[in-house]
Amino acid sequence: TCALPILLTLTGSLVSSSTLIREKDGGTLEQLLMTPALGWEVLVAKVVPLFGLLMGDVLLASALGRLVFGLPFRGNYGLFLMLSGIYVFVCIGIGMLLATLARNQQQVVLISFFFNVPLIQLSGAIAPIESMPAFFQVLSFFDPLRHYVTIARSLILKGVGLEVLGGEGLILIGFAVILLGVSIRQFRAQLN
Repeated sequence: TCALPILLTLTGSLVSSSTLIREKDGGTLEQLLMTPALGWEVLVAKVVPLFGLLMGDVLLASALGRLVFGLPFRGNYGLFLMLSGIYVFVCIGIGMLLATLARNQQQVVLISFFFNVPLIQLSGAIAPIESMPAFFQVLSFFDPLRHYVTIARSLILKGVGLEVLGGEGLILIGFAVILLGVSIRQFRAQLN
């Protein structure tokens, strides 16, 4: 159950950041901004295909888990897809933010490793959060992956509903809004 959140984090941040860096390097984003399309329309055109690709990853991974590995799915699958969609926006926001920090694809890959490894280590996917020192337990609350790991485990293995996971969902919405807002503003500033 922890492989999907880790895979989604790595794939989401690397694919979205690499795509934007490649287009920024090639000058295609500047060409798009010269068209009559508004800035938000250009950004939506970049985010929607990434969202579709990453949601395809969620569907494929959950289907493989069920069909190949016999992983039981005890929760509401629609709720799982909805909360996974919110986390996909978090991953796209992370990737866009990384693209604003890097100048080329090599830099974005290196920066993503320095960013993603702490996210994975603090998420509770590899080591239980309870066994971490108190400082890192508190720090893990600021890790969006921790909240998505909790959601995935709770829905897949325990079958809990929105009444239990509502707080985690709201936290993910907050992360998505903040990360997308900051990264879009930074990206626009770089293009201007």
